[in-house]
Amino acid sequence: MSATWGAALVITLAIGPAFGLTKTNQLSNDIVNSITDTWKLINEGYKDDVSADVIEMMRYVNKRLEEAERKVLNVGPVISMLGKEMKRGTRLELKLNDMSNLLYRLETSHSTMKNYLDYYESIDESTMEDFARYCVSHSPESLRGLVERINLLMVNKEDILLGWSILGLILQNVKEEHPDLCELQMSQHQLIFDMYNTISLAEIKGYAMMQFSWMLLRIYGKGNFTQEASLTRQRYGQRTNQTAAAARAALSLAKRDLHRCDPAAHKEGVTYDMVKRLLQGYIENEVDMNSDGTCRENCAYYTVAENKNCYQDLFCKKQTRCGGRIIDCTFLESDMWVCQPNYRHDHRRYEWIKYESGRTLGHPDTCSGSVTKVDSWWKWNLLHCSYCFCLCEEDIHDNRTQRFFSLGESVADVENNKVVTGLRLVKYGRVFHLQISQGTLGERGLVTPGSWVEPENKFDPKDYEVNEGVDFHTLTYEKRAIDLDELDSPSGHVMTGARFRMIGAHLHFEIRSTPFNYTTGALSHQKSVWISNDNTDGTFTPRKKLELSAPDIPTRSGMSLPVDSQHDQYMEFTHTDMNKDAAQNTVPFIDIQPVEPLKGAALLSGAGIIHRGASGSGGFLAAKVITYDFSKHVQAELPSEENYHEDDTTDFVPVVN
Repeated sequence: MSATWGAALVITLAIGPAFGLTKTNQLSNDIVNSITDTWKLINEGYKDDVSADVIEMMRYVNKRLEEAERKVLNVGPVISMLGKEMKRGTRLELKLNDMSNLLYRLETSHSTMKNYLDYYESIDESTMEDFARYCVSHSPESLRGLVERINLLMVNKEDILLGWSILGLILQNVKEEHPDLCELQMSQHQLIFDMYNTISLAEIKGYAMMQFSWMLLRIYGKGNFTQEASLTRQRYGQRTNQTAAAARAALSLAKRDLHRCDPAAHKEGVTYDMVKRLLQGYIENEVDMNSDGTCRENCAYYTVAENKNCYQDLFCKKQTRCGGRIIDCTFLESDMWVCQPNYRHDHRRYEWIKYESGRTLGHPDTCSGSVTKVDSWWKWNLLHCSYCFCLCEEDIHDNRTQRFFSLGESVADVENNKVVTGLRLVKYGRVFHLQISQGTLGERGLVTPGSWVEPENKFDPKDYEVNEGVDFHTLTYEKRAIDLDELDSPSGHVMTGARFRMIGAHLHFEIRSTPFNYTTGALSHQKSVWISNDNTDGTFTPRKKLELSAPDIPTRSGMSLPVDSQHDQYMEFTHTDMNKDAAQNTVPFIDIQPVEPLKGAALLSGAGIIHRGASGSGGFLAAKVITYDFSKHVQAELPSEENYHEDDTTDFVPVVN
């Protein structure tokens, strides 16, 4: 690098914007300043090494562009996804095809220029001149023409805010055809933002190549071109402002939340897990639910009971007794056939129950275990000893009971500038935990992916060093509610942790939020706060309950289950429908798929606990995340040619919502 251009570059890079720009916005400013500095050197008449200055400047620009490209999502998979279900000949399809073609041609020209720069000393001057004239020609097929046609796709001259812009059409298509973007694991906001960054990089490349061309033609003595270069700069400023306006409009309408949808195939322990033996259908004779061994009452009498004995080793001897509370008994019919699983550790007590009338609970097609005839009887020909259908809340010390939620915090290593990049519910042993992934936050929202953070305390509820209500929560008949909330950080903050805590009888979700400097990426970890929606049943507008109507096992659903919960709701864990499943499972199931946008390379500002389900299904309890709002940082005002050396602060002042 020559000394003159190197000195100018140092001055340029020392200048920061007065607002938090995106990475591509700042790159644009740096490149514009570098080009302006080089023009000053040319105009000041350093004849001996001006050619070397120009070449060094363009090599520097290319290096910056290559660094930026590695940090911007390749939008090829996005375009491919959008095209899968798109009708032929639609407006969006035509625009996407045009955009892909134009970007490919621009990239080809840029690759040609990089090759010429690599071998500049041996490239003939006529070749370089020919390339330069192609770049700045008025022909619609020239590089200048490509850049202007890209701009036409990005903005609508009649309505610059959204109108017919390709970003607006993409957003419309996504909302209609791919509202969850589960295929790519990115939010609508991320998709639009990354498309904007891709287009912005193309515009920067085009601008740099045109300015380089004017410089070459000046060096080769073909003219002065000072005014042409100035007009090129002005036009670039107009295009980038228009693109930024279109992006901000689309970003303001794009959803920032993201969750996982149903996988191609459900697999326990991989895509979902279950709360087990909370409330489970259970057959018990009334004679075994009282200490006297009598049948003086009826099934409905036993609202809360326990197993007291096993009268004459009848059916009670052939099944696993309920070691906890027996709840809400009811009489259905006297005599039945019961299919019990053949597997000792199966979480089900029964595969199905079939009564003499033909009524069935569950699916009686096959039986993997043994079928037992179970008949009620008369005692002393006076009292009818009926078999009741009840719910068993199993003893918490039974290892088959899995209904515990950790109350421990899952937090990022903020002291080393790490932030949350993903969230999932996961079960270790018999306990469900919130688990985060973390990455390192850099300047202007850049996140370097890290790894999943193992919970600090993996424990079993029977361990002597942990306490109910402090370290974990046990779901019971009375305390089985969980709050459904979607929480976001204030402006200028990012998410750095998550936890459950108890509010009354409700399991409650919270996130930790930390302020940060957008320009530098530095976290102010001492100012971290926990954010929650502490709405309770005693408030003026209490939470609304999400009811599960006759819920079946969610993996039996033949459809993808959408999000059916809303912020500020709650739901209760319950049993599956008696007729559909003999009340053998606890629903909702727990979706344990990781929610980690862009494989841990995305900045998050919030998260939530949601329910995915439909009428007649128990659904899934799941985590969701909220990606950071970049719209406030999409700026395109270029530094003044006269005053671009003025001192500016790089401090980011959050915008108050």
